[in-house]
Amino acid sequence: MNKDELIALAEQMSIDEYVYDEERGYSTSEGSPSDLAYETARRFQDVQMVPVLMDLLEQTKRLEMKQYFYFMLGTIGTNTGDVLVADLLLKRLAQETKPTLIKSILDELANQERVDDATDIIQYVEDFRSAIRNSAIDALGSCRGALAEEALIRFITTSTDSFEIMSANFVLATIGTKRVIPHLLPLLHHPKGDVRHSALNAISELGDDTFLPVFIKGLEDRSIDVKTYALLGIVKHGDASAIQPVIKRLKIMLKRKRQIQSDEGLVALRFLNRYRQSDKTIPVLFDWIVAKKWNVLFDDEQDWLNEHLEGNR
Repeated sequence: MNKDELIALAEQMSIDEYVYDEERGYSTSEGSPSDLAYETARRFQDVQMVPVLMDLLEQTKRLEMKQYFYFMLGTIGTNTGDVLVADLLLKRLAQETKPTLIKSILDELANQERVDDATDIIQYVEDFRSAIRNSAIDALGSCRGALAEEALIRFITTSTDSFEIMSANFVLATIGTKRVIPHLLPLLHHPKGDVRHSALNAISELGDDTFLPVFIKGLEDRSIDVKTYALLGIVKHGDASAIQPVIKRLKIMLKRKRQIQSDEGLVALRFLNRYRQSDKTIPVLFDWIVAKKWNVLFDDEQDWLNEHLEGNR
């Protein structure tokens, strides 16, 4: 696309129309000019458009149009993996002063395959505007190295915002190293379950089987999400010592019909199945579930048991 075509596409992205869909029973922007324009931009892969977009960003004064051009630029980087786009976004981040545009750039940086220099992103992790802080935390997920890791460690050990700590923990689970773990362990006692389960997830991703007792203890947490991540940690790092705690957790889950669909029961069944031949309590448990708890199982749990215990029901 040339310059005029990109401007026309950006103009179209601003035409947000909603139509009532009688079949669905609600209004939708699906098929609107804006929706179609975004679909076109999401397919961008031509790196030759990058200098044209950079020129447009230099020349354009309208904030909304700049946002669309940043979206196009970021999409090219996401679709091609070209690190030049990330470098250009960082260059623009150092120049923009409008909060909306700073957030737009950070959001596009978060979608890049790799960002080599985290310095300009880190300054926004402690920004007084929560929307920018959140986008900066997400953007660090594209960075690697000590600077990004240290910034997030500082954040999770000083912030009082549980949602943002949770977000930072999930980013650390992706980019962190084992040296993060001592800073995560105290968060397992945080009053908010979101913080506890995100810390447990990061420990599972960054740690090893020496943390199995931490995951087993997590099965006793009052938060359902913590229990779920504890079980996932056991699946990843567990051994036969976790069999009885997992059986206990599974029996509690199956006490009554569950209202919210989840994979937790299936995860427990698969873990226990590893040891079905070596631990006699597991076949007994499976037979009990089939005989007594069949009606409280989700469909995928029934399907799994049918596949693995054919003829037992």
